[in-house]
Amino acid sequence: MTTNVPGMVRAGAVALVAAGLAVGATRVSGSVQLATPGGQAGLPESSTVLLDESSLVCPGQQRLGATGLRDVEGTVTVAAATPDQGVVAGAPAGGSGTVALLGGSSSTGLAQSSDRGTEVSAGTAAPDVVIARARGAFAPGLVATQVWRHGGDDDRGLTVTPCQLPSSDVWLVGGGGGPSRTERVIVSNPGANAVSVSLEVLGRVGPVDAAGARSISIPPLSREVVSLDALAPDEAGPVVHVTATGGVVSAVLDEQWILGATGRGIDDATRAASPSTDLVVPGVETGGGVSLRLANPGSTEALAQVRLLTDKGAVQPEDLRAVRVPAGSTLDVAIPSNPAAMGVGVRSDQPLVAAAWTERRATTGDQMGDFAWTPATPALRGVAGVLLPGLDGTTKRLLLTAGSAPATAQVRLGSGDSAQVSTVDVPADSTVAVDAKDAKGAWVVPTKGTLRGAVSVAGIDGGVPFFSVASLSDAPVRALSVPVRQVRN
Repeated sequence: MTTNVPGMVRAGAVALVAAGLAVGATRVSGSVQLATPGGQAGLPESSTVLLDESSLVCPGQQRLGATGLRDVEGTVTVAAATPDQGVVAGAPAGGSGTVALLGGSSSTGLAQSSDRGTEVSAGTAAPDVVIARARGAFAPGLVATQVWRHGGDDDRGLTVTPCQLPSSDVWLVGGGGGPSRTERVIVSNPGANAVSVSLEVLGRVGPVDAAGARSISIPPLSREVVSLDALAPDEAGPVVHVTATGGVVSAVLDEQWILGATGRGIDDATRAASPSTDLVVPGVETGGGVSLRLANPGSTEALAQVRLLTDKGAVQPEDLRAVRVPAGSTLDVAIPSNPAAMGVGVRSDQPLVAAAWTERRATTGDQMGDFAWTPATPALRGVAGVLLPGLDGTTKRLLLTAGSAPATAQVRLGSGDSAQVSTVDVPADSTVAVDAKDAKGAWVVPTKGTLRGAVSVAGIDGGVPFFSVASLSDAPVRALSVPVRQVRN
């Protein structure tokens, strides 16, 4: 029996190293230290180190590839970049690396660059997953964004979708009822093994039974598109919970709304913050209708307080002071208009999931328009950014919302020698808007306090508004390095 112990130790060491390399589709260099026979099994302390490989997952053509649903091809541009030198704290000066865009199960190279700060962009017409990958010195701080755009008819709209780190647990808030309101859940598997995914839906009167047994298998480097209407027919307030087994996935909920013969827009609902008793939804633009969707995944009714985090501080609407959300259910509440962009704060006695819906509509004709879903997000801890490819002639705004204490951030609009760098102070429980002008991207590094953010994009096409909001989330920068020592031969 004792002869097997060293083998077990070696196997455990290999497993630990493999786990450290695989988590979050990122990689760091590592080593195994060898001890002399009978030596003490003391280990040096673990530490965080800069990544030398990172990956983000983009959905590809959102409105292609769903069984039983009409295909709508849009103009898709995916862009990826690593930040300028000095943005990532602790990163050494210089160093080489690459940023690449890869498409489909064959990982076809769509574009690649070895110049720091240079935006790598490519279009795609195939219904495939797209992966942004950075290696070497370019891995820390990788950011990627996908832009989908279609104009000229009822299918018109704009979607600016941040490409995401994969996860085994994703909450998606979006969608609604009606015969011409269609939603597609796009689940992408960036790994080398098949992943099993379960889809659960909460609705206005509780969990949707039809969705409870839905499970799909997603092949490596592939995606599956599932109609939400098939999972939860006619559900007026859906919230989707995606859980993966055997790997990690990225998921978005793509929604299109045509009311009668009037196009109301299209957007992607991206991952919302995990259930919590203290949530903030940043980047809530005004100029049209605004509502907040809350989901209570627990077994006890939640009592929530909803506040508006405006440019003048927190505002407490009387009818949002005590909002009851039934157990296992969702609830939509109207948000009062505000003359400026804002965040929405939610505090409750039970963990909730949340996202805000905002719209822009034409004031003449049949009042076509566009809308955006903005999820509650975790506070930023390091580097965050959004790229804005192919959006010339639009109004772009960086919206930053502070928590209960004042916050400060270093903001970089654009890259290279033309970048505009500034320090932005955000008062407690407030939102500050920064005009991004014609910048091709925005980078944010919080330096004090608790901060969340988003970038809004708006414009007019043929007299009809188009509109989208992209939330900011932490870029992959560091990973935990756990030293491993073999203690016996």
